[in-house]
Amino acid sequence: MKDKINFLVRFLLLTLILFMIWIPVGEVYLLLLAWASKCVLWVMGYQVTLITEGSPVFIYQGAAVGMEDAHLANFNIIPLIALILATPRIEPVRRVKMLAIGMFLLFAMHIIDFVSHFPMYFSGSGIAEIVVIFMAVGEVAVPFVLWFVLAHKAILGNGQ
Repeated sequence: MKDKINFLVRFLLLTLILFMIWIPVGEVYLLLLAWASKCVLWVMGYQVTLITEGSPVFIYQGAAVGMEDAHLANFNIIPLIALILATPRIEPVRRVKMLAIGMFLLFAMHIIDFVSHFPMYFSGSGIAEIVVIFMAVGEVAVPFVLWFVLAHKAILGNGQ
């Protein structure tokens, strides 16, 4: 029981600290996300213009699609990092690999989430609408599912 309480306390403290760090770092993450999304949108055939002064804004067919406050919406990276760092019995090299895999997957998910709005709004795509809804609902659970998939051996006590 003591191990579980220690894990919970470490997780909550790390979450608080990481959230405070995320407020300024999230703006940089948002710019990286905007540039990566622009590349994906161009491949999808949406010739967007990206304006990065202030909060990133995409211009497509005369319409502005903004990313205001998205650096706070993409904060689901914080619980994933906190969970991985707070989980006991994980070797440092394995922990770094878990962080890299998890953060990459969340970054890809954030790109998919953002770019799927374009075919939904500009082309009326039903599939894109399903993706947008799934992402909105799934964003809360994804960090915890990823953590469990990446750390299941340490969580369940089956060693490394």
